[in-house]
Amino acid sequence: MTGVLPAFLVEAIFFVGAGFEQTRQVFARIKPPALQSLILLASAVIPNVIVTMAAGTFDSHAYAILLALCAVVSFWYVVLPRRIAYDVGLLVILAAAMVLRVFPRLYVSPSAHLHIEVLGHLMWIRLALVVLLVQRDLDMGPVSFWPTGAEWREGLLQYALAIVPISLLASGVHFARFAPRHFPAWEWIALAAGYFLGALWVVAFSEELFFRGVILQAILKWRRSAVLAVLVSTVVYGCAHLWYRDFPNWRFALIAAVVGCFYGAAYLRRGSIRAPMVAHALVVVTWRMLFVTN
Repeated sequence: MTGVLPAFLVEAIFFVGAGFEQTRQVFARIKPPALQSLILLASAVIPNVIVTMAAGTFDSHAYAILLALCAVVSFWYVVLPRRIAYDVGLLVILAAAMVLRVFPRLYVSPSAHLHIEVLGHLMWIRLALVVLLVQRDLDMGPVSFWPTGAEWREGLLQYALAIVPISLLASGVHFARFAPRHFPAWEWIALAAGYFLGALWVVAFSEELFFRGVILQAILKWRRSAVLAVLVSTVVYGCAHLWYRDFPNWRFALIAAVVGCFYGAAYLRRGSIRAPMVAHALVVVTWRMLFVTN
């Protein structure tokens, strides 16, 4: 109550603020860019300080590593030019921190059942979001938390097209089996709604931002080939899932790659990450509520 809750509330304010275009427009008016980076850096480490100091788990070495990582991302485009090669370098750093599971080591929890490293994941997402959209000024279409009516329909369409093939694939490669959760109706609906909103605003939001909004869009501008853009972004998306549980998890990577094609189609048809966010969140809910991973 004295450490974890305030830290999550502070991070939630920063995370939600970063997701609104109006907030990003206000932030973009702050000059010079180095001042923007200093503000980003301060916002990145504040929740960590709050939770670790209150819990008595503050580690100066972990804090120094966190500060260095966040400084690299925050000042990336202040120091380096806006070019494709440097964009790729930034994406590699962002991905490496997640793949190598850095944040569980930097956010030391006072209790085994409290996964406070989620604070690090949220911070990393919104830090990258602001750097890419404000300082790099990438054009990836509308970026916010709530889809329009057309984006809801597109997401539902791609979900309907994807769910049977990926379910059969998951069963065929022995990755998961059909095993619906048994709860009272009200509890089942509440849990499914919670999974959906959590996936929509965090998992789907962040993954669609990077794999469709950044990678697919960059390849599309480079080669002007929608097929190539979807295929490359899908392969990269699948490879990113190799680290799920035990590396290399080829079965999960294959499933992610297949469903990524449908997410890519949603993005191309609507020009916004919010359409694939809907399909992505619905797949997560279906997986959580109706299937069990082997």
